Amino acid sequence: TDVANSISSPVESVYRKKLLDSNPLTWLLQRQIVQNIAKMPRLIAIIRAKNARMAIKRGIELVQMGCKAVEVTFDTADFENVLRTLVNRCGDRALVGVGTAMSVEDVQIAAKLGAQFALSPINPPGFVKECIRLGLLAVPAAFTPTEVWNAHCEGAHFVKLFPAHLWNASTLKAMLTTGKLANVRVMPSGGISPETAQSWFNAGAAGVGMGSCLCGKDIKIADENSEEFKNAQNDWETKGKFIAEKAFEELN
Repeated sequence: TDVANSISSPVESVYRKKLLDSNPLTWLLQRQIVQNIAKMPRLIAIIRAKNARMAIKRGIELVQMGCKAVEVTFDTADFENVLRTLVNRCGDRALVGVGTAMSVEDVQIAAKLGAQFALSPINPPGFVKECIRLGLLAVPAAFTPTEVWNAHCEGAHFVKLFPAHLWNASTLKAMLTTGKLANVRVMPSGGISPETAQSWFNAGAAGVGMGSCLCGKDIKIADENSEEFKNAQNDWETKGKFIAEKAFEELN
């Protein structure tokens, strides 16, 4: 028996383990997570909008430009509709997930709507475990090296460094060249622009999140008849969209 066990094929062992799994969907969800880790690009577009129509329009536009990961924050107007629509319209070309998730319940809502990843500005109790259970990439936030390491040890697939504007690239590099911290996929977010992103990548960041400097400011204005909205949309059409397109081309 020992000899037979020692020569059993690895493939056979894998499938046997799957058959014995109390939850036969577990291995499919784990496979999905592994695939999505590989798909996660270096540039994540953060849509935090007060205008649901523009949020959907902009999300689709960004994916057409080459965006490979779109984050819709929970505080976006008509959040569920925006997320569901972008998953349906863009999910075959880009990872679509949620941001500003604050609880296990938020993770469950995100999963029901088809999200593939979940980010949080904190590390809510049970957040990482629930993401893993439901097949979402878990991206809790941390601010200190200890918090980064603790999130990693919980099983976080990426750790959001937030708010990143209180750090700098050289400090991140110092952390990521210290022992096993080098194994953590850190994703700075907050105050990063297309002009500064490369310095973070050079420091070892696995990815960065960008909001209005990449997605435009018009999506944050509810009243489309206001002068503020018209000016913001003009800024997007004349400058913003070209900056975004260049960023996806050069940074992803």
